Amino acid sequence: MPTLYLIPTLLADDTAELVLPPHIRNVIEKTDAYFVENVRTARRFITGLKTSRVIDETTFFDLNKDTPPADTRRQIQELMERKRNAGVLSEAGCPGVADPGAVVVGMAHTLGWRVEPLVGPSSILLALMASGLNGQSFVFHGYLPIEKATAPVPSGFWTRKLRRGSRLRFSWKRLTATMRSLPTSCSTRRATPACALPAT
Repeated sequence: MPTLYLIPTLLADDTAELVLPPHIRNVIEKTDAYFVENVRTARRFITGLKTSRVIDETTFFDLNKDTPPADTRRQIQELMERKRNAGVLSEAGCPGVADPGAVVVGMAHTLGWRVEPLVGPSSILLALMASGLNGQSFVFHGYLPIEKATAPVPSGFWTRKLRRGSRLRFSWKRLTATMRSLPTSCSTRRATPACALPAT
């Protein structure tokens, strides 16, 4: 059976030597098909690692929030028929965690692929490590909605969600509204914003 490699990418430019294990370069050198959130940045990431991989001989499949699952299923089935390994690249950090890559990972398991996650940077784990909150029992709720970036977060959100140590991700546009909503929504809770997480 082919292998699907889950390949972490950088959280900041020019940090590959500090945060990526050598094994990642070895995997990229021998893998010629990738499911990626953005082809342009994926090509730039691979090229920047300066491996022997020829970028113009590499296949990229779009896998983002708008990709029809049927397209991804057809692509991974075709790779399986040709016994070709594949990789999954996120825009930043670890693929499959708050990331569309989880879709193809689920399909790979169903089809009997070997799935191999590789070690690398993760903003979620860095935030958890730096928070001082309970790492034995926590929930990652994902991104807060960005449609109304300046609107306060409804108070019911926190009382429903924050039963244990919780992690949320949100855009900078949401930061002010989110922080203002905390005192009235969860006055007995502790909030630890994690920003400018170290990429090295």
